[in-house]
Order: sequence, then structure tokens, then C-alpha cells
Amino acid sequence: MSTPKRILVAGGTGLIGKKLVERLRELGHEVRILSRNADPSKNIFGWSPSKKQIDLNAFENIEVLINLVGEGIADKRWTKKRKKALIDSRVDTTSFLASQLDNMPQLKHYISASGINCYGYDQYDKKHKESDPFGHDYLSHVVKQWEYAADKFSTRVKVAKIRTSVVLAKEGGALATIAKTIDNYVGAPLGSGKQWMPWISMHDMVEVYVHTIEKELDGAYNALSGSVTNAVFTKTLAKTLNKPLWLPKVPSFVMKLILGEMASVVLDGLQADNGKLISTGFSYTHNELEEALTDIYAE
Repeated sequence: MSTPKRILVAGGTGLIGKKLVERLRELGHEVRILSRNADPSKNIFGWSPSKKQIDLNAFENIEVLINLVGEGIADKRWTKKRKKALIDSRVDTTSFLASQLDNMPQLKHYISASGINCYGYDQYDKKHKESDPFGHDYLSHVVKQWEYAADKFSTRVKVAKIRTSVVLAKEGGALATIAKTIDNYVGAPLGSGKQWMPWISMHDMVEVYVHTIEKELDGAYNALSGSVTNAVFTKTLAKTLNKPLWLPKVPSFVMKLILGEMASVVLDGLQADNGKLISTGFSYTHNELEEALTDIYAE
């Protein structure tokens, strides 16, 4: 455990944010949260990035700034307006925080959420390293702009970019959505079922951020325990939930009809290498999917 730090978390009321704030406080850090709904009694400070408004008290003496803000990639169909919101919610909020650097004279470390879906989907068997170039699809474009905005902090402080895979939590996200279909006996592999799904348990996701703070990491890091195919993921989850899978695979064209361009989120996949993070001394608690799911649903 490193010396307790003063940490500000933007997006600290979200799925990952809540767990991370809880863990950091448990470790003895002083943690503040930036939220649109202020509650000073709980160390939650108000801000509105779109209006360029913020309670400057949030910045007092902070040493670490963690930014988890971003509209959910798969929450709504990708209309032109939605695609703009996905980028703006990441890039504009990051740029606004960077514009406040003069109000954070003690800041030493900026840590940004990022996406592992930044390498493109055209190399099925390749395990992408952080040094690989960005892809040319829409999600790669989102992550590229997001990380470039994060690098505005690099003139003053260390910048870590955590390229996040599918985070497994029964409270929300992809796992909760897929589990619901299986519970209702309508779960099935999507498309070919052969597309890769890089994944990480919520426990390990939180510990990646803790490790990043304690080791004062700089640069981009792939955050994933491993990758399995969509078919393997679906079958393993059904086994964990003790539910049968009796429907055939959902054809790709059906997913495209339902989701439009957003179907790429579930129909395209990639693998990535986690060796860079491991080389810094990080070790995953959950390395096998079945073990991770068993632990998650035993809680």
C-alpha cells in the first residue's frame, strides 16, 4: 500500500466508479467525486462539462485525477446524434478537465478510462499490443480521439490510459444483459459465435486502477484477463446460471436489422495482449472465465 493520496474521480457514481471509490476509501485514500448531482456531505462535487461549469473546491490539493466519464457505447442505437454524443462525452469532458490544470497545482497523475476496441477487427488471430496502431472503424476513431484528449495532461503530469475490455459485473453492463436473456431462456450465441470477447472481472478492473495509482503508471495499458469466443462465453455463462441454451445462433443480419451499425459491438471481436500490465507487477485474480463467473454469482 502506497502513501494515502487525495484522489478525484470523474464518473465516480457509475458502475465501475462506485466500486473503485469504495475500494480506494477502504485503502485509506481521500476520495472526492465529480458528478452532475452534487452532495458535499458525501464529498460529491458538482460540474457540468457541457456548460463549462465546475465546483473548484473539488480540485483542492488533489494528487490523482481519474476520469471514467463516457456515454455507454451499447446503450442506444448509433444515430448520427448518438455517435456525436459518444465522442463528445469522452473528448469534451477530458478537454474541459485539462483546461483546469492551473487549478490543480499538486496534480501528479491523470488516469483515463479508454477502450480495448481501438485496434480494429481485421486481424482475427492477432493479440494486439499497446504499440499497435489504431484501427479505422468507428470505435477505434472514438478511442483515438479520447486518448489524444487525455494526452493534453502530459505536458504537466503522468498520463495512464486504461484500455478496458468487457467488464464482468452482475449489477450491470454486458454480463447483466446477456444473463437476462439466458435466464429468460432466449440466450444464444450471436452471429458466427466465433468473434472474440476480451473480458475482465469487476474485481480485477478495480485493482487495475489501484495498481496504476500505486505504481504511478504512464502510457496505455490493455486491461483484460483473456479472450474467449462469443459462443464459449454464452455457453459458460449458461452453465454457471444452470440454464439450458436451446436456441440456434442469432444470424448476423438479424443483429444488424435490430442494432444497425452498433451491431459491430457484438458481431466483431478482437484479442489483445495483457503482458505490458503484468510486466509492471500486476496479477489477475481471475484468469479463467468459468472461475470468474462462479465467483461473481456466488457473491
